[in-house]
Amino acid sequence: MSDKKKISNDFLEVLFLMRHRIFRHISMPIPINQFAVMVLLSDEGSLTFSEIGERLSIIKQQLSPLIDRLENGGFVRRVSDTKDRRRVRIKMTTKGRQFINNHQQLIKVRLETTLATLSEEEIVEFGNSLHTLAKLFGKISMI
Repeated sequence: MSDKKKISNDFLEVLFLMRHRIFRHISMPIPINQFAVMVLLSDEGSLTFSEIGERLSIIKQQLSPLIDRLENGGFVRRVSDTKDRRRVRIKMTTKGRQFINNHQQLIKVRLETTLATLSEEEIVEFGNSLHTLAKLFGKISMI
């Protein structure tokens, strides 16, 4: 098996383990891709469709219905760009901010509980590994 194929398999295994060990214990009433959009908007304030798509590597054909569902759920709203009325920005509503704050807190508590089963040395190693992954993912370009 090639290194790339092995890494792909290992990555899928890690995703499965994360879902199984951490996220399955958290009730998530929306799909993870919608949650990712809301986390991004929580960090950035408001973004255009193309900015969201670029940052999350989601094509416009997939992003439009995703934003529609978030808007129908009352989590986001479309607003005109103050500098260019032709551009539409996506902004989180109060309901969306409350939802993100609550669920991020649940995830953090669950992760802290999970990490409590590790030794201090393992926690440091885990943190260093996450830092390395974040750095490398920042370098990966989507095709």
